[in-house]
Parts: sequence; structure tokens; C-alpha cells
Amino acid sequence: MTRATMRDIPTPDVSFASAAGLPAVYVKGACKAYGSKEVLHDVSLTIDRGEVVSLIGPSGAGKSTMLRCLTLLDTFDSGTLAYGALQVTSHDERGRAIYDKRTSHEARMRFGIVFQSFNLFPHYTVMQNVCDAPVVVQGRAVDEVEAEARALLARLDLTEHADKVPCELSGGQQQRVAICRALAMRPQVIYFDEATSALDPKLTADMHRLIRELAADGMAVGIVTHEMGFAREASDRICFLLDGRIVEQGTPDEVMVSPRDPRVRAFLAMTED
Repeated sequence: MTRATMRDIPTPDVSFASAAGLPAVYVKGACKAYGSKEVLHDVSLTIDRGEVVSLIGPSGAGKSTMLRCLTLLDTFDSGTLAYGALQVTSHDERGRAIYDKRTSHEARMRFGIVFQSFNLFPHYTVMQNVCDAPVVVQGRAVDEVEAEARALLARLDLTEHADKVPCELSGGQQQRVAICRALAMRPQVIYFDEATSALDPKLTADMHRLIRELAADGMAVGIVTHEMGFAREASDRICFLLDGRIVEQGTPDEVMVSPRDPRVRAFLAMTED
């Protein structure tokens, strides 16, 4: 991967949050249950413009559910979700979260997500994968979208692969296509689901650099990861999720070097073995 300086990549419109000094992502008192099993309990989280926040914790802690609810693939049962000044949830008389269809659609235009499995369309070329959503969902002009897509592909060293289909690419190349696809939507927030799980050390370092440059460009970045080292290196702030609650959050050193919660200390000691 070449260094993604972002100078030739379309700049996200981050004014939605900056004018009022609001966080790019705001969650307050979020709860989620499946039947009798409570997966998230009273979770509050913010991500500011230009900030990288990682959500870590053991398997089954609720990280994936949190990400699904943040990206509206699922919904919180109660609590507040907002993207900048856009209030995604309202509440009924019993305090249950209500999602308006139009507001949810507008919220989806404000974030992008890079899935762990990439979720590329297997029958589309790289260019088609990158251009499809901006044209079909956002209704933007084909020529404009294609020009921006070629700039994105060039910055992520994918120009020569533009006409290939995903099965002709390596895992690292497919991930970069997925990143281009997310950025082509001009998001103000980007989420990474296990951003480095299948990458070698060189590509992991490149991913770290790209994430830091996205943040420097004013984007809010959320990461869900099991990779403790990557979270520590890439993040401005880390939130540790355990049994559906954020039990510790702070700078990487505060959470991973000197955590206050004994359960966090025990988990981190286990991952070092």
C-alpha cells in the first residue's frame, strides 16, 4: 500500500459537527437485548472529529452488537444515538428508542464501514464496487464519482487492479478496495471491523498510517478489534467493553498499561501470555 496522504482524496464534509462543537458520534444510555439476554447495558460513547476510538474487550462482550447498532444494521432498544446535530433516535412514552426511516437514511450517509469480510460484490469489478453506492444511493454524477474513485484507487495503490474482480485480488487488496468504497461515500465517520486481522506486519503498519491520516483530515474513526497492539498504537482513546458495559476508557496507556478495573487487568495479562 502506498502512503495515503489524502491530498487527492475527496475531503469529507465535517461541518455538520464542527459548527456546534458536537461529537461526530454520540451514544448515551444505550441498551440492547435479544430475548432475555441483555447484550448492551447503559452504554455511552462519543467519537470526536479527528479522533480515533477503539472498542476492545473479550469475545461476547458486545462489541459486534455495538458496531451493528452504530451502523444501523441493528437498533438499540433504548438510549440515544446522534451523528453530529442529527438525532437518529427519538423515544416513546416507555423510553424505547424509535427510529424514523428518513432520519436513519440520512444518518447512513454520514458514515462508512469497512467490514472484516470486506463484503465486496463478487461479480463487480473494483471500479464498480467503489462507484456503485455513490451513484445509486447518493445519486451523484457518474463522471464525478469515477474521477474520485480513480483518485482513491491511486492513493491506495490499486490503479492497476481497477478492472479486476475481487477473486483476482489478495486479501490485503480486497481490504483496500473496501476502504476506497467506504471513502467514496464522503463519510464524516468511518468504522473498521477488525481492520488488521488478516494483514501482515507491513500492511498493518500501512493501515495504522492510513487511519491516522484519516483522523488528521478531520474524520472520526471507530475501530472494533481484538488486536491489542494495534489498538494501542492507532487510538487516541480506548473503550473496554465487558459484559455489555464500558468498564474502562481513556488513553491507550491509561487503559492498557495502568487500568483501574481488576477485570481489565486480568484480561490484558491473559492476552500477553
